Amino acid sequence: MALIASVNEMQKSWGYIDNSANGSRIRTDYNHLMVRQNPEITDELPREFGAHHVEYLDDRALIGRYRTLRKEFSVLEIHAIHNEGPRLKINISVSWVEYRDGRLSFGFSDWSEVEFLFDCEEQTYTITEVKLGGI
Repeated sequence: MALIASVNEMQKSWGYIDNSANGSRIRTDYNHLMVRQNPEITDELPREFGAHHVEYLDDRALIGRYRTLRKEFSVLEIHAIHNEGPRLKINISVSWVEYRDGRLSFGFSDWSEVEFLFDCEEQTYTITEVKLGGI
């Protein structure tokens, strides 16, 4: 739910922006996103929703993608859930991937924070807020 809500909000707010930095980066395509793989978090997440396609890539695959593209590209990273009182929050960050001198690096860029609240009547979590931020 957090991934879907974040991607939809990011596309709505930032999808029109050309963030390719005059050709030195690959422009973010919110219909085809890469997510940094974390088996504890990403293994059960959808690969498709609506018009969106998601690739889950481990660090080795990210290096391979950088070698193929030879430009920085954006990747989402889904962080562990944390609670603040009755609310649960999930942060999804956006970073620019680069591989140089044998080192994989991530340049932090933007983020989304999705807040959930438990609905006792429905016995389910509902999204109460999606906040975007960036530097």
